[in-house]
Amino acid sequence: MNAMEWIQTLVISGLCIPSFCADYRQHCLIETPKSWFGAQSYCRERGHDLATIDDMGAMKSLLALNADRADELWIGLQHGGPERWHWSLADEDFYQEGERDYRNFVGMDNTGHFIKHESGKWYPVDNINSYIMCYDGNQQGGDQYVMVRQVLSWTGAQVYCRKYYTDLVSIRNPEENQAVWDAFGGGHVLIGLFKDAWHWSDKRNSSFRLWEKDSFVPLFSQSCAVMTSAGSAGLNQRSCAELHPFFCTCTRRWVVKVKVRSEDIQELNDPATLKQTQKLLNEAALSNHHKITWRTNSDGQVFTKEQCQEEDCNV
Repeated sequence: MNAMEWIQTLVISGLCIPSFCADYRQHCLIETPKSWFGAQSYCRERGHDLATIDDMGAMKSLLALNADRADELWIGLQHGGPERWHWSLADEDFYQEGERDYRNFVGMDNTGHFIKHESGKWYPVDNINSYIMCYDGNQQGGDQYVMVRQVLSWTGAQVYCRKYYTDLVSIRNPEENQAVWDAFGGGHVLIGLFKDAWHWSDKRNSSFRLWEKDSFVPLFSQSCAVMTSAGSAGLNQRSCAELHPFFCTCTRRWVVKVKVRSEDIQELNDPATLKQTQKLLNEAALSNHHKITWRTNSDGQVFTKEQCQEEDCNV
């Protein structure tokens, strides 16, 4: 069995590869009600921070942790600071370096908060109801782009696309921009780019938003976000002075080591093999919240040969 066959076998069987480290973010529920800033101080004094939500998987994990004990809980999202553009689809693995920042604006007037895609160009707009373009991650090529001929607001469009497909469409490069234009060919549609002044306490650049109300406008002089668990779970705005339970987040690191029987140590240490192993682990063996890095030995290699005992060598 060569190195890649061995890796495939481990992944399919649910085992892990030796000498890698995985960072994962773990949440804890603090049931003592505090203001948003009081909750932030509580988490930070213990070396953590208020919880950041990266995607629907993280949202569901927090809902399970709450188990209907509280209707509204603080998370790390607060309104304030400069406005920034984000994509509705928050999955980090969806974007390669620089792809989140692709833009095709018309002119320099970027005062709107949502994007109307028309004739391949992007027009920032506010308060527009329009046809929409969804993204279906279960399809390939042009079938990924789904034109929906319903007139919806941007937040209504986000809810619709997440319910029936994957999300509102993200556009990562000129080729995808042309593909989206080809998918509807006339008129204009709303895409997944939006701008807001909401920021996460731990400075992570997560674009995850799931507002219950059809508005990005802050309702209070100091607006902070709660996660709601009653009815249709989502995010809502509250005065930061209100008292609520809250979620803290911490990052922990763990190391997994196993012994491997292989005749080709060089292939195991090949950079392409290690990279493919990481990809396989992310897809099959670990959750979306793990970040895998290889731990190298003193000789700079991940895998090293060990002298086996005589009884082991004959196995």
